[in-house]
Amino acid sequence: GVVVVWWCRRVLLPCCCCCCGAVRKRKRKGKRYLPRRTQQDTHTDKQSQVGHSVVRWLAGCAVEISLLFSVFHRSSSSSSIRVLVALMSCVAAAAATTYVHSDSNVQEEEDGGDDGDNNGDDKCSATTRGARDGATMASVPATLLANDSSTSSNSSSTVKPCPLRAPLVVTVVGLPCRGKSLAAHKVARHLSWRGESAKVFTVDENATNETLSEISLFFKEGNNVAIIDGMHLTRASRQTVATFCCEAVFHHLLIEFTCNDKCLQENVTDTVQFYRQLEQNADWERRFRERNEHHTPQFEPCSPLEGPLITVNNSEDPMYHSVTARGVRGAIQTAILGVLASPVIRQQTFYFSRHGESEYNVLGRIGGDADLSPRGMKYADRLARQLGGPGSAPDSPRPKVIWTSELRRTIHTVQNIPGPRAAIKDLNEINAGICEGLTYEEIQERFPQEFAWRDQDKFKYRYPHGESYLDLLQRVDSVVQALLTNTDVLVVSHQAVLRCIMAYFKGVKPDDVPYINVPLHTLLIVRSYGYDFVVETVPLKVECVDTYRIQPKNCSTSRTTADALTTVPAHFDAPLTQQMSTTIS
Repeated sequence: GVVVVWWCRRVLLPCCCCCCGAVRKRKRKGKRYLPRRTQQDTHTDKQSQVGHSVVRWLAGCAVEISLLFSVFHRSSSSSSIRVLVALMSCVAAAAATTYVHSDSNVQEEEDGGDDGDNNGDDKCSATTRGARDGATMASVPATLLANDSSTSSNSSSTVKPCPLRAPLVVTVVGLPCRGKSLAAHKVARHLSWRGESAKVFTVDENATNETLSEISLFFKEGNNVAIIDGMHLTRASRQTVATFCCEAVFHHLLIEFTCNDKCLQENVTDTVQFYRQLEQNADWERRFRERNEHHTPQFEPCSPLEGPLITVNNSEDPMYHSVTARGVRGAIQTAILGVLASPVIRQQTFYFSRHGESEYNVLGRIGGDADLSPRGMKYADRLARQLGGPGSAPDSPRPKVIWTSELRRTIHTVQNIPGPRAAIKDLNEINAGICEGLTYEEIQERFPQEFAWRDQDKFKYRYPHGESYLDLLQRVDSVVQALLTNTDVLVVSHQAVLRCIMAYFKGVKPDDVPYINVPLHTLLIVRSYGYDFVVETVPLKVECVDTYRIQPKNCSTSRTTADALTTVPAHFDAPLTQQMSTTIS
């Protein structure tokens, strides 16, 4: 009976449990997270499971046989029985040791394992993982380990600049008289107009240590774009700037300028004329030609391996002007690429004017689509006489194209000026939202908090359901870019729009844009002068109201009505036509 019970327990029961245990183990590991396994791996796992089960069965058999014979040993004094009991005890101990060791290995495979089925849920300890990694790396040749460690140390020591906040250093490359300086200042002007802090650092040939120190101080003050305007003809000179940017964790961009012989001759002629105004006795043309001949053999074109690169083939003709880019990243570098994509015209003249006085201007109301007042119509006639219209002088300037907004008061202002014209939506007045058609007094009465918030930050304040000056600046960007590819253009628009446009030519910071004075009945003439622009103000002496309002001292939301309306310009309470009829009667 004892033998039968022992046989059922140690033979039949383990065979059933072996199969059931393998299934339970498979489910416990989570079959859906297991990667695809080859047939050989699956076969190996099955052999391992069978081996573990056999070891467990032998260990149990040995232990129980040892116990069974110990029972017989107590009731028998045979020496052979004693020897057999001692022998089975040794077998049981050995089998038990093998069982414990094999079971611990199975548990280790289940917890961490090298199946690769963790997928982010690996629970193995750092010690276990490190032991496995060490065993794996022991089979890798030492040379590969050395190369890998050196590569990883280099990659870890190289810190990449932040794509959003790291400053940018732009290195201008090219021979003399290739249009480098003009383009560099154009880029700096555009970036500053869009709210970036950009500056051009002019050097004779290459950037020196003193130049790089100045750039470091410039960035420490909170600025973010430095443009080095020089030649940088050799790779070594450019590598100096690249190393500086790498050590200081700055972005670096190369801009290389070239041009054809015709463009080179035109550039030399214009540059000579500009410098003759500074010193008439010097032979500037000979100086530039000798300088160009001296530096040409030294020029080493930029390689794409040197870093992000923009190559510009300069020409005033859009058909010959070309730009290529490699590795350009980020909003600022992309904006620079957009500016350089348009050809730079050396001699430019623009005419800007607000519409004539409107009926809303007389009443002190903002926005709307009011028509011209009688004095506004008079200004329209005077402006036409100034710009080639009826009654103008033979030598008066004549614009090649006329741009207006879509509102009536600008279209009627230029109706007597000859030339092709276009009504452009981007030139419409700023959208005042819920304040459209109201006076400042009515805004203070209905929306005192909104009125105070606008005085606190006029540039960023957005009318409810309307626009801000920041929105307007982005809207007229396309207009400014289109202007820079033309000349002799007349633009008739509105106060807020012209403030944003004039800020570009005057170099005004964005926060000061809402307080640029653009008076009514005044013609603004903008002419290019070297790298800069000169603005000439020509009042046409037609009476009108003043719409300029400065920022009040008290911008608190709890201020009184009197403090809020301190700087509101004077206006009429009734249209001028009604006042004139009342006076006549």
